[in-house]
Amino acid sequence: MSSEKLLRLAGLAAIAAGILSIIGDVLSLGVDLEATDAAGDVSQRIVFGFYLLGTVLLLLGLTGLYASQSRAAGILGFAGFLLAFGGTALTVGAIWFEFFVVPDLAAQAPDVATGELGFTGFALSFLIAAVGWVLFAIATLRAGVYPRLAAGLLLAGALVSFVPLFVQVPATGLLLSVAIVVLGFFLWRRHGAPAQIGQRRTK
Repeated sequence: MSSEKLLRLAGLAAIAAGILSIIGDVLSLGVDLEATDAAGDVSQRIVFGFYLLGTVLLLLGLTGLYASQSRAAGILGFAGFLLAFGGTALTVGAIWFEFFVVPDLAAQAPDVATGELGFTGFALSFLIAAVGWVLFAIATLRAGVYPRLAAGLLLAGALVSFVPLFVQVPATGLLLSVAIVVLGFFLWRRHGAPAQIGQRRTK
């Protein structure tokens, strides 16, 4: 498979990741994800399911977003990519835990489920991801490969992602998810969208 096709697939992965996360954020507005006594309810499982699928796809999308601008993004972009990828990968583990483990704990050991299980690990994962996305967004702005408006939206979303570390506010990832969708679209269109393929063949 050519690198163009891989980058195009990465663009689609980014679009899908953002959309799934947006759906999860919207649904979370009507679901109390912190209510451990309701852990395992269908509503909570659905929200975390969207988050889990979206975050896994985000790893693929992020790789493509970086690969398409790796030279222009420089060392800052590389550092941002590593931190964003590592932090997001750790976040996948956190969401996996919420989706698969917490419901069983709530059913079999409710006293344990209501405790702050792995709080330090959760906080560290989200902190690494947030710092990485901020650095990656700054490098994206400087690189100029993607539209500045989309890169600026990514930076704003990355900064907002710090909020849950201090106060529980629902849907704080919404802005970042929208930015991922926009950037994913530009990545997909740039590397082999049907219109561009037709233009290349006529030249």
